[in-house]
Amino acid sequence: MSRRATGEQWLALGVIVLGLIMAWQITDIPADAGYARIGPRFFPTLVVTGLVMCGGALLLRATRRPARLAEPAEEGAEPQPDADWRMFAMVSGALIAHMALIGLIGFTLAGTLLCFGICRALETKKPWRDAVLSFLLTWGLFQLFVLLGLNLPSLITGVL
Repeated sequence: MSRRATGEQWLALGVIVLGLIMAWQITDIPADAGYARIGPRFFPTLVVTGLVMCGGALLLRATRRPARLAEPAEEGAEPQPDADWRMFAMVSGALIAHMALIGLIGFTLAGTLLCFGICRALETKKPWRDAVLSFLLTWGLFQLFVLLGLNLPSLITGVL
């Protein structure tokens, strides 16, 4: 008897695949050593490792406890919602677009698109506020990295 995969299992597999796509993209980053022998691949590798581990943990939880997840909700308890695939696709698309565009349009604009894409996926009510705050957040992060003496791709050298 075969069981169909649940929405949580598919979501976990999506997180793992997203991590593997990011791992593949990391190979395009030059491996020259940076400060204190930490190269530019270090932090992206941490993120990829975290994504794949979280996806694995989600998959393990969804496959080891399917009976508990499939049980009807207790009286008075709210039922567990299914995975929101639209939101997952929007966040994944924003992240992949960020990775693809950061070298072309710079950290600030690519980061703004990433933050704004996540806001749209979360269905926030004020898109103009989200766009402005997304820009200010990524611009501030860019300035922090400049202050620390770290180089990020910029559209206009040293500004954005």
